[in-house]
Amino acid sequence: MNWWTLQQLKSKMPQVRRKAVENLAAEGSQQAVKLLLPMTADPDREVRNAVVQALGRTKDEEALAHLVNALRDTDSEVRWRAAKALDAFGWEPANDEQSVLRAVAAGEFVKAAGLGPVAVERLAAELKDGRSPNRRAVIDALGRIGDVRAIKVLLTAVRDEDPTVRVAAIDALSEIHDEPVVVTLILSLKDTAKHVRAAAASALGKVADASAVEPLLAALKDGNWAVRKAAADALARLNDARATQPLALLLKDSDHDVREAAVKALGEIGDARALEGLVMALVDTQLSVRYLASGALRKIDQQWEKSDAARRAIPQLKIALRHTEYWVRYSASEVLRKVDLTHGQELNLATMDTVMRLRHQGAVDMLVKTLSDQDRDLRLAAAEALGRIGDGRLTKPLVAALADADPWVRLAAAGALERVGWRPANEHELAQHQAALRR
Repeated sequence: MNWWTLQQLKSKMPQVRRKAVENLAAEGSQQAVKLLLPMTADPDREVRNAVVQALGRTKDEEALAHLVNALRDTDSEVRWRAAKALDAFGWEPANDEQSVLRAVAAGEFVKAAGLGPVAVERLAAELKDGRSPNRRAVIDALGRIGDVRAIKVLLTAVRDEDPTVRVAAIDALSEIHDEPVVVTLILSLKDTAKHVRAAAASALGKVADASAVEPLLAALKDGNWAVRKAAADALARLNDARATQPLALLLKDSDHDVREAAVKALGEIGDARALEGLVMALVDTQLSVRYLASGALRKIDQQWEKSDAARRAIPQLKIALRHTEYWVRYSASEVLRKVDLTHGQELNLATMDTVMRLRHQGAVDMLVKTLSDQDRDLRLAAAEALGRIGDGRLTKPLVAALADADPWVRLAAAGALERVGWRPANEHELAQHQAALRR
């Protein structure tokens, strides 16, 4: 041990003290260990980190108590190195408190949570460490405990500076049903971060408290599509008829994911006031919206074609016949045909002419060609349309579509083949057909 190393340990400069620690670690003598032990309380985290590393390499029994104490260090890296050093010693915790200290320091937060409420205080301390890279994992662990003290920590975390931590806290609270949680989640619908607002809306759907309906209705007007979608999904879970009209307005939203969520929500709520809007959703530019609207209509009214709402939609459907997109025009003509057959009305000449042209061989050829299009939505729509035409001569291209790369296209092709009365010619075709129906 040289005099200069001893002087370095007393230096006011952290980098000098750290160099002295490295020299002592390299020496590895019992005297060096004795000098290192008090350095575990050094004010500089980098120095403490170097000391813990050094003590872990010495395997000196005198270091154990200091390493256990280092599990409480304010720096996450120091705590982690202390845990690893103790593991290398073969140290075993003497009680639950030490088990929690070791698990949290090692980043094993779920293991710590498994020890119950005794882990809350240590996890909360980890959460307060702004340098810790594991704060979201700590949130998850606190949510697993479910203790009143853990919930209190989570409620505080909803106001954390880091929006990702706020989202994690909200997700954890979504499994807890009590008034303070609901109030906090409702307030989070006005968070400055869009992802936090979306998480809050989703959580309120899981909590399923009636007091959340009005705030969620307001969230349907949020400027971010993800928030509007989450609010619609949540209202579907709450199943409150007050949401019918606001959700119906979302059927014209600019984002198709939002329109899909609105359609599904209206189907779940089952309010007949949504019928007219859902009839118009049958001619949406997005294929997925059209499919979902068909299912939602059947949920609300098995014979929706006979409803007054369907009749009221006729003028708008006729306007859709002049839409720039082919599949919108085609869908409009199909809906009009269904409504006409039900009500016994006569379509005007323009509508009839459109239907007849869609049956023309030129249109059929175009649909067959579309089965090979790069766009899977177009292939899907073409398979469905060919099935509706009902011409048994169209089986060959539809059989080929059973091998399409997309499962929804395969399913549509299988359904179309059943419509035209097709029967498999061999076991291979039968297997393809059954596989497509299973999707």
